[in-house]
Amino acid sequence: SMIRLVVLVIACNPRSASAVSFELAAGEMRCVGEMMLPKSLLTGDWHISTSSGNTTSGSITMQVHSPAFAQDAEHGIMYENKEPSGHFSVTAQMSGMHQVCIRNNVDAPRHATLHVKTALEVEDHSVVAKKEHVEAIEAELDRMEQMATHVYEEMNYMRSRSDLMQSTDASTRGRLLWVEVAMLCTLLVMGLWQIHYLKRYFQQKKII
Repeated sequence: SMIRLVVLVIACNPRSASAVSFELAAGEMRCVGEMMLPKSLLTGDWHISTSSGNTTSGSITMQVHSPAFAQDAEHGIMYENKEPSGHFSVTAQMSGMHQVCIRNNVDAPRHATLHVKTALEVEDHSVVAKKEHVEAIEAELDRMEQMATHVYEEMNYMRSRSDLMQSTDASTRGRLLWVEVAMLCTLLVMGLWQIHYLKRYFQQKKII
């Protein structure tokens, strides 16, 4: 039967986690796409089931394709497994669309469930990827550490802005105070001069 390729593109989010379920017809392949940056981590789990609940090894092919797969299918496969369920972990070597694909190799329909997670850009996950289940925890810790660093930097920036604004406000208030004092003194001088002027005027007119 003809292989039908359906790509489900998930919005790019460096902290995304998606779960999709779909039916695989005989000979059909479906893929979930994730936009990745270099050194970003892509992990996930898959599970294949049938109406009878029986699945065998080799009945499906699960692969992770890099963006180079379209030009070089042989070297564009980053991960491959033919078990009906499992866990995968790959580190992106280039930016672009990475696809997690499941192909039904038998003539009977299959139900597939796929969980895909991406981590924030990290320095090196080559060691983490050696142990599939441990890497998910370590990758999450890396993500949390980078998030904490980002929050700390934002807090420092906001604190520096607040200190600058407070300093500016204090300086402005000081200047306004001196302006008000100068205006008050000016009004007092003008008032005293007017009183003196009117008193001399009335004395000259012999009113008082």
